[in-house]
Amino acid sequence: MKRLLLGAAASLFVLALSVPLVFGQTEQQVEQVTLSLSPQTFDISANPGETIKNSFKIVNGSDEAITLDATIKNFTVNGEEGGVTLTEEATNWSVSDWVNVSPTKSTIDARGSQVYDFVINVPTSAEPGSHFGAIILKSESVQIDPVGPSVSQEIGPLILIKVAGDVTEEASIASFGSTQAVWTRGPVELETRVENTGNVHFKPTGTITIKNMFGSEVTTINLQEQNVLPDSIRRLVDEWDPGVFAFGRYTADLSLVYGDQDVILTSSTSFFVFPMLMSIIVLGGIVLLIVIIKGRHRLAEAGRALSGR
Repeated sequence: MKRLLLGAAASLFVLALSVPLVFGQTEQQVEQVTLSLSPQTFDISANPGETIKNSFKIVNGSDEAITLDATIKNFTVNGEEGGVTLTEEATNWSVSDWVNVSPTKSTIDARGSQVYDFVINVPTSAEPGSHFGAIILKSESVQIDPVGPSVSQEIGPLILIKVAGDVTEEASIASFGSTQAVWTRGPVELETRVENTGNVHFKPTGTITIKNMFGSEVTTINLQEQNVLPDSIRRLVDEWDPGVFAFGRYTADLSLVYGDQDVILTSSTSFFVFPMLMSIIVLGGIVLLIVIIKGRHRLAEAGRALSGR
């Protein structure tokens, strides 16, 4: 039972937009995630006044039955890593009043599963743009020991709804660069911070082209694809392994595409790669060259002394 219930404290719950199953934890770490969810995110396009039906499944991977209560909550963006914080308060993007889920209370047998159906009733007066929330399934709180806190486990899918109408798609690259100026070993981390100043979420695509000091293209990597919510900045980190023979100054050119109109944003940055092995080889070569030059100079002086010149 302890392995089952070392989940989220009820006072704090954080979800990730890319992988929603992130549990707030007590000081003890979660040994095993016993509940799994499919799908984890619903990204839905809808018209004002439309009714949408869908479902998801939760699997209990533990050897104990677990009882879950379902609630609908809104959320707000928490930081730049894709985290969100649940709230029962109304937000500019609320959907909690639009969604109904069934069943609202259920007991999932050990190694069993439960399908949950939900209905979204989009109001005819819904503002165009993004609206989002989450369906939360929360287990009953259990006292692990007499002096410890009561803990529970929470899980649920995120719901992102894009309401049709006069939406504003607008974004910019807040910053693009290497997370450090000089790398002695890979992988090199390239950080893209995308700011969404519109009223609808999007998932940008694109590439990062890396060139060496001679301007030759070394490789092209695909930009990490994650949702960027309105009024937020999303930090995306992509990696490149330069290998053991990379050396010198490199440039990275970002080409990012977002929105239904495929708007392109670009940015560039530079960084240096001095792998330890290559640095030792280069330094050793320089030292050897100096020794050879000095040795030749001394031999020349000795020859001139012997010849009497």
